[in-house]
Amino acid sequence: MHEPETPQSNPATKNTYFDFTDYEFRMPQSWPKSFSAIKPSFRGGIGQIFQTSHMPMDARIGYWVWLIGCVLGILSWIFAVTAILFAIVFSPATLLMTGMVSFFGEVRWGVVLVYIGTMVISLLIILLQLLLTLKLRTGTEWARMALTGLTVIGIVYSIILTSADLESGGASTVVTGILSLLLISFFWMPKANAWFLQGNDHESLP
Repeated sequence: MHEPETPQSNPATKNTYFDFTDYEFRMPQSWPKSFSAIKPSFRGGIGQIFQTSHMPMDARIGYWVWLIGCVLGILSWIFAVTAILFAIVFSPATLLMTGMVSFFGEVRWGVVLVYIGTMVISLLIILLQLLLTLKLRTGTEWARMALTGLTVIGIVYSIILTSADLESGGASTVVTGILSLLLISFFWMPKANAWFLQGNDHESLP
């Protein structure tokens, strides 16, 4: 007597966005050799930076998070500088509290230069992150690696400033660092990684 076939249970379908089977890691095959190769092109108009339908979902999420984060970072920097300038103009005691001026009214140029330097470096890091984020829209492999490295450098830089009491941070610095690493991981997820490895670096995208 022929026994009825027992239906085989289908294996659970893997989520392709979290399937690290055959995951490939490699260093970028090429690096930019001129500034024109670094800066993003806007030949299709500034509006093309909002067109991300060609990107895999994980890379798209990472792109939007970083784009918005960089814009907010620039606005926060402007607000911070403006607040400091207003505080100095309307409350000269701010200079004393920040250590830029001694109790006897002498300007401590070393402290002033350190504060100016930290603000300039912070702005440069944000602007570089924005530039690299815009390059990621075209699948630029070296931009992904550069943004990852710059993020790590930014985290270390913030920790150093906090340790030197040049920037208030503490636990928030650690949280911000962990969050930054989580956000950069969007570009290293399996589908996003495969997309970058395809060599999609071109500016003629829609």
